[in-house]
Amino acid sequence: MILSYKSLYLQLLSAVTEALACLQSGRIISAIQILLRALAEAEAVHMEADIIPEVPPQ
Repeated sequence: MILSYKSLYLQLLSAVTEALACLQSGRIISAIQILLRALAEAEAVHMEADIIPEVPPQ
């Protein structure tokens, strides 16, 4: 499986955005759970995939 940094970044950005919304509405535990889940998923993807840049080096 090959994954780009952009894809991984967008997944993490989405989780951070969702966690911030939870924090703004006082749902601290939900925010923590979202961030922990995102961390675990990113680590799993990183360990399973060869991550390559969007544009190959020249």
